[in-house]
Amino acid sequence: MNIKLLKGINYLSIAITVALTIFFLINLFDNTSYRNDERFLRMIPYLIIQPLLLIFSLIISIKTHQQKGVMLFALFLSLLSMNYVLQYLRMVNTDWMSFVWIVISYALTATVHIKSLQSFPRQITKQDVKAIFPKNKILYEYTNWSIKNYIWIVFPVIVAVAASLGINDSLIDTFIMFTALLGLYVNYKKSSPSERNKILWLFWGLMTYTFLFILHLILQYITKENPFISRLIFGSVINIVLVFSLLMSLFFSDAFDTGVLIRRTLVDGFFFILIVLIYNTVEHYFLHWLSHELELSDVLLSSLLSGAFVLAFSPLHHKLMNFLKKKMKKNIVEHTENEV
Repeated sequence: MNIKLLKGINYLSIAITVALTIFFLINLFDNTSYRNDERFLRMIPYLIIQPLLLIFSLIISIKTHQQKGVMLFALFLSLLSMNYVLQYLRMVNTDWMSFVWIVISYALTATVHIKSLQSFPRQITKQDVKAIFPKNKILYEYTNWSIKNYIWIVFPVIVAVAASLGINDSLIDTFIMFTALLGLYVNYKKSSPSERNKILWLFWGLMTYTFLFILHLILQYITKENPFISRLIFGSVINIVLVFSLLMSLFFSDAFDTGVLIRRTLVDGFFFILIVLIYNTVEHYFLHWLSHELELSDVLLSSLLSGAFVLAFSPLHHKLMNFLKKKMKKNIVEHTENEV
């Protein structure tokens, strides 16, 4: 599909979603009874993320010139935002939004989501799928089927029929996320190191999102309850994960190497936790006793202890950073040799 055509469709989707959002907000604030409706209170995280998805989609569309996969993902974000609004409008008044339109929007959004992750940072092929799943015939056949062009027609029909038959929404969502993650996993494994860094945050973000979603379903099934606080907390957490992974992967993929960022985050985070634990332990069990025995100021001893920690951990920090840097460079060299 032409990039310019994709951009045009996405801009149209954004414009329609903005108009529907304004219409929804006007009716929401005009009617005070909605403000105390638990259904809308549960939707607070989604009401917050919905305009953010539109902003992300718009900026990505402006920045993208050649990458079909990125453009498809921008379209997915705007369609997902539109899907949220359509569901809000149906909550307010079922006459405003037919169930048929909800199903059509849902099916199209799911299909674009799957196809976008199969195309970012590059379009996966049958050979890629075979290389990743050489022994698992079920995953190979299913993933290979899902990358066919006719899925643009077949998959929306499958999702629409499943939703129309009243199959549980959560089961359909899990099926969609699983299919999309299969494509992203193949893309991640077959990408070059530079391409892999571009989708690193997106890959782990969507993995975390899917894990939390399934965990929430399991908890609901076990407890047989779905309390308001539980849904609000899980909704907030999974949306934070989604927004953060999108921000890091799509906005900054061309600005800096996310692999470097993750490496520094892991090392600095590890040392921060280690220093806090050791420092608090030493201060609690040893520093006060030493201050009492030597009759020295607690402030002076704390300052000396802080200086000692800086001198002790700085070389360790440097060595660990160099170790990870060499390790990643070695992996890049091996990957390049394998490609050659």
